[in-house]
Amino acid sequence: MKICLIRPPSFCNSLTYPSGPRFGLPLSLLYLAASMEKAGHSVVVYDALTDMDGDLSNLRPGPDGVYHIGASYDAVKQKIGKIVPDIVGITNPFSDFFTCTMQTAAAAKAALPSVPVVVGGPHATSDPVSFLYDGSPVDYVMRAECEVAALELLKALEAGGQLSSIPNLAYLRDGDVVTNAFGPFIADLDSLPLPAYHLVDMEKTFSFVKVGFPSRFSFEYPMSHREVSIVTSRGCPYGCVFCGNHLHMGRKWRYHSVEYIMRHIEFLVTEYDVRHFHIEDDNLGMDPARFGEFLDALTAKNWGITWDTPNGIRADRMSGELIAKAKKSGCTYLIFGVESGNQRVLDEIVNKSLNIDTVTQTARNAYGRRLDLHAFYVVGFPGETKHEINDTFRYALGLLARYDVIPHLCLARPLPGTRLYKLCEEGGYLTEPVLPQIGKGLRGEMFSRRMIKTEDFDPKLLEKLVKGFNRKMILLVVVKSCLFLLMHPRAAFKVMRKFKNTPGGLRQRLLKLFFGGLFFKFNYLRKI
Repeated sequence: MKICLIRPPSFCNSLTYPSGPRFGLPLSLLYLAASMEKAGHSVVVYDALTDMDGDLSNLRPGPDGVYHIGASYDAVKQKIGKIVPDIVGITNPFSDFFTCTMQTAAAAKAALPSVPVVVGGPHATSDPVSFLYDGSPVDYVMRAECEVAALELLKALEAGGQLSSIPNLAYLRDGDVVTNAFGPFIADLDSLPLPAYHLVDMEKTFSFVKVGFPSRFSFEYPMSHREVSIVTSRGCPYGCVFCGNHLHMGRKWRYHSVEYIMRHIEFLVTEYDVRHFHIEDDNLGMDPARFGEFLDALTAKNWGITWDTPNGIRADRMSGELIAKAKKSGCTYLIFGVESGNQRVLDEIVNKSLNIDTVTQTARNAYGRRLDLHAFYVVGFPGETKHEINDTFRYALGLLARYDVIPHLCLARPLPGTRLYKLCEEGGYLTEPVLPQIGKGLRGEMFSRRMIKTEDFDPKLLEKLVKGFNRKMILLVVVKSCLFLLMHPRAAFKVMRKFKNTPGGLRQRLLKLFFGGLFFKFNYLRKI
């Protein structure tokens, strides 16, 4: 069969770094495409997000003030009409892109009315019903991992087989949504072929990053725009109340061997000259021995590459020895998922299974080894008091003051499929329906979060508290950055040179300098 896999266009409320659009590879589609090609199918990956002129300055906002990023839906329709696939698959990577996904599906149906349209991704996994209704342009929803299950769907569509036997599948039957049982998650990840990078224009993606729209925050140095995301393991055994990744990837932690990871990285370095890697695992350090083995292998290769952990890792899995190995192997920063600075909230509300004292010790170890560290925090859970929210603020500012741990603060967000969503629904804590509001966000960091109201706080109070925290955090970061530059003249010289060579106005250059440099200040003290 001929399959067209699509990453939809998106929308954004700004073209200004760092709140502008993000461009990275559609990794999930590339894994899926590789499995389909291995099974003998013909695959086209259409990245509608990057199907436009690289000069984003030509874009103009629509009547609602929002920028459309990528191909127009009419262009998507024409593209699909030219490809003439036997089936169309669309990824819905974030709940906020639900509207974009549905409009892309409608364009596919308009182009080829008889061709089946399948949607997959985390949101489709947690809420397939929102995609399937009478008159919907979506015919099937493929939930959870798709590399194996999607091949079963292709066989059934090709040979007229029974849909009821296909794992992970959801579809309409006589007006009702049928959700088949989940099949087993892939146990041997090494059995998967490397992602089908040859099916996308890598250089085009790199060009967007080069002009200031990276997929993630990362330290910038010559050629660092040649960045990709990779995944070395899947699944998470922990039960954080706000996280729904277990629906998509399972509770059991599964992993690629170190040999497979090194082969993957070497392929990208030698074939595409990739210089920076975002390791997207939910639990990169789950097995400290495996992680250490990987770091040793990476150091031994001496490719001169760098890497980071944008999704966060657990602080209680990072010993001082592992931190030292990470720094030596090219790590530019680690992010720890801390969530709360109050132990009761961590234990009884977040269900994090994390000791806050361990986080402090690990932060101390990273600071002593001059490895940049960031931390994720979440406030606004049902059952959390205003005093406990302030505990998190105090803890985050304390780690920043003592150990330069940059905080990333979020408000709790009840995503469909999470225990938090269920608690909010049962307790009447939602200030507005999650759907369809969830599809009105403006990008990963711009979605509506102020949706929870309890006896202890409401959205207005949370917003006031967060603004106060941000003011203190920004002031502290500015003071510490100035002191750092005064104490390190060579770093100050690099910063001045970077500022001079950065295009844009004063504010844009300062933002670019901060998020692409001083966010990772220890990197100025070593040669990349």
